[in-house]
Amino acid sequence: MISVCIATYNGERFIGEQIQSILPQLGKNDEIIVSDAGSTDHTIEVISRLNDKRITVLTYCGVTKPCKYPVFEKMDKIRGNFANALANAKGDYIFLADQDDVWMPDKLERCLKILQDYDCIVHDCEVWDGEKTLMPSFIDFMKPGQGIFGTLYKSPFMGCCMAFNRKVLDYVLPMPDIHIEHDTYIGLCAYKIGKVGIVKEPLIKYRRHGNNVSTCAEGSKNSLWIKFLRRWYMLISILK
Repeated sequence: MISVCIATYNGERFIGEQIQSILPQLGKNDEIIVSDAGSTDHTIEVISRLNDKRITVLTYCGVTKPCKYPVFEKMDKIRGNFANALANAKGDYIFLADQDDVWMPDKLERCLKILQDYDCIVHDCEVWDGEKTLMPSFIDFMKPGQGIFGTLYKSPFMGCCMAFNRKVLDYVLPMPDIHIEHDTYIGLCAYKIGKVGIVKEPLIKYRRHGNNVSTCAEGSKNSLWIKFLRRWYMLISILK
């Protein structure tokens, strides 16, 4: 069984296109778990109009109801929203997806094949603005590190490009309230307990439109000292 976990917040512009790129790749027993952090636009209505029983929409815990894991209520909206979706996933393989990207038609098939040899993978993506390609390979642009210490230097883990098995999910839940991005935390845990693969195939179109909820590919304004402290904190947290 496949679980695709999507965190949404005011994503009415693109969420329909994203989900419609995913649904044809899923089987009848697979699922899409959408955790919504209290959208005030028509995000939920757009999803409902798709009228597919494989889609489950949850209200982000802490907005209208208690969380499955109380620690999620202390998290910032992005991390807590994804953690809520992950906590409700039933699949043997879990895929993370942003609300505004588009999957390539063969993404699921390619990832499942590669996951036979790895516990967690992160693949490349094509960066676009909805009309033209801005960057054919995000990995070539970022030149991220590998392994635990390489990840601390420059993380390769973009959630929208990640997939992992149940062993990794069971290990990371409940995600702790620490100042580490949810995708980097999952990747570090995967390195700790299993085998991680970096796949240089662009399997999604990663949309940049100026209002992305996540900030991947945006320039960081943190000082070098702040970056060092955060990475040190990440290392201590993952070793614990």
